[in-house]
Parts: sequence; C-alpha cells; structure tokens
Amino acid sequence: MRAHLISMGLVLGAASPAFAQDDAFWVHPYNFFGEPTALTASVNLGDLDGDGDLDGFAVNGRHWIQQNEIYLNNGMGFFRSAHDAGADRATGYEAALADFDGDGDLDAAIARDLLPVLVQLNDGSGHFDAGREVGAIAQARSIAAVDLDADGDADLVLILRGAANRLYFNDGQGGFDRVVELPGAYQTIQVAIDDLDGDGTVDLVFSNRGGEGVMLYRGTGDGGFNGPVAIGADLDMEIRAVAAGDMNGDGHPDILAGGIERPGVIFLNDGSGNFVGRRAFGSADDEMFGLELADFDGDGRLDIVVANDGLRDRVYLAREDGFQTIDLVELDEADSYNVSIGDLNQDGRPDLVFAVSEGSNYVAINRIELRD
Repeated sequence: MRAHLISMGLVLGAASPAFAQDDAFWVHPYNFFGEPTALTASVNLGDLDGDGDLDGFAVNGRHWIQQNEIYLNNGMGFFRSAHDAGADRATGYEAALADFDGDGDLDAAIARDLLPVLVQLNDGSGHFDAGREVGAIAQARSIAAVDLDADGDADLVLILRGAANRLYFNDGQGGFDRVVELPGAYQTIQVAIDDLDGDGTVDLVFSNRGGEGVMLYRGTGDGGFNGPVAIGADLDMEIRAVAAGDMNGDGHPDILAGGIERPGVIFLNDGSGNFVGRRAFGSADDEMFGLELADFDGDGRLDIVVANDGLRDRVYLAREDGFQTIDLVELDEADSYNVSIGDLNQDGRPDLVFAVSEGSNYVAINRIELRD
C-alpha cells in the first residue's frame, strides 16, 4: 500500500518552520484512481450527480484514443464509483462543466484533438448523453466555460495549438452555432479568465509555448475582444500553464506564467491591466504543465499548486518573504498533466486532484491547519 507524506522547504526567502506530516497534504492509497493506461489529460470537478459533493469528469486519451470516465465522490474525497462518460472514444484534453441547457445540472463540453468540440448533456444523475459535435475540427488543447457576452449563459473558449483560438456563444439552450475566431495563431495550451483591467468585463490571457510571452485579449463586454497584447515576450520562455489572481494583495489580479525547467513568473498588475513588475516563483527544475491558485492555509494569501511533468508536483505557500515549498507524493514515471482544486471532503479546505497521463490520477487532501 502507498501511504505518502510531504516534505517542505522554503524558496525565495528565509527559513520557515516545517509542517508535521499530518498538517500538509495527505495521499491515501485509496486516493489513486483511474487506469494508468488511460492517458488522462484533466480531471474537472463539479457536482455531477446533484448530491452536494464534487465529482470528477476525467478526460482521457492524451495522444491516443480512450474512453472518458465519470468518478463519483463518496462525500469523503474518495472517487470509488466510476462509469463511462457517454459513448465517445477520442483523444481528449479537457472538459468545461456548466449548465449549458438551463435545466439545473452540469453538462460537459469536451476539447478533443483533431475533432470538433463535443457537447454532452447530463441527465442530472451524472450520466451523459452521446453528445453532439459543434464547430469545425480543431487541434484543441483545453477549453473553458464563461459568460463572454453578459447574457446569463455559459459560453466556451476553445484553446488551440498553432491556430486561432475560438469563442463559442451559447444560444441559451445549449446550442453553439455562433463561432468567432480571435486574431492571431500561437502555440497556446491554456487560458486564464479574469477582469484584468477593472472595467467589469472578462479578459482572456493564453499560455504560449512559442516564446512570444502570454497573449492578452481585453474584453469589450459584448463578446468582443481587443488584442492580442504580448506580455513577457523578452523572456523567450516556453509557457504551458497560466493562471490569474491577486498575488500581492493590492486588489488587482496578476498573471502567472508556468515555466519549463525554469521558475515561473508573476506579472504584476498596476490596476489598469498594465503589467509593469515581475516576481519569480517555483523552482528551476519545475516543468509546469498545470497551474492553479487557492488559499490553502487560510492566511488570506493566494498560494500556488503546480502539476509537474516527470517530477514531484508542488505547492508553493505564499509568505511575506517568498514561498514555502511543499513537495507532494513521489510517483514512479509520473507525468502530471493538469491539476484541479476543490473541497472534496467538505471540511472547508481546498483539496487537489492531479491528472496523471502516465500513471494513476490521485487526490491530495489538504490537512494544513487554517490560520486565523
């Protein structure tokens, strides 16, 4: 049986007290789920069966055709019940979960490689229909659901590698006939969505493997976007992962770019959507395929979790003088492709779910004592 503890240290700052083993993230043998051969690219979280806890929609088939799976939470953070997510078998990368047809349950839109987006409707119990394809064939790498045009329903942002990213507008009943391409074609992998310039509309920032920096598009409020604006192009940095959040406590969302075999970069927002300062995070050996933010220790600061390719996944706890590092479980030949955050056992703490492309996916339960 695999029972795993956590090691901790400090980066970019002075020494800090280590946590006892039960105070960090706990990985139980039962917290591993999914077949190692499934090639999971993401495990997206949502209450799929309407019982009040977070379930997992595992999108499988990174590079090879596989079957997507639904993993139902038993209420304590264990995914013990699984079934197929419809009949589709494809090379999948991510699911955007939202109530697309307005019937009160979470549906799914799947980003697939060299196939159109697949929209699958939920019957309310966590079972999904065969779905329908929308839009043209795409070399998709991820997808996100957000209300782009302020009409009250969830639209889609489809992230493509080497082609123009696409916006799919919902007609309110789960139809996505209107499709708009954003200007520019880059090696994009992920998107972060936030109001970066404080005008009350959503903006989009895309990761970019091509070395031109992250690509920012400013929303106009009606579904239109201006841009792109390249941020950090001088770094000549391969950026696979991106996130947005207020990292310095000034009330303005900053942009985080995940590095490959180099530390990540925080681009600091001046409040008007201009990114004039920079701050490093992470380790020189990180290979950040996934990047998310949450306050894991309850101190009011956003912390960082990184899904690493080929080495331990890590959490970086924000401190006054830098970041305190938590090295998560050491896996044999692990290839973590993505990470999701949610309170899986309903104890008020954000937990972690890692999608592992070469190996079993796993849950890390947050046991850090929350600070007042």
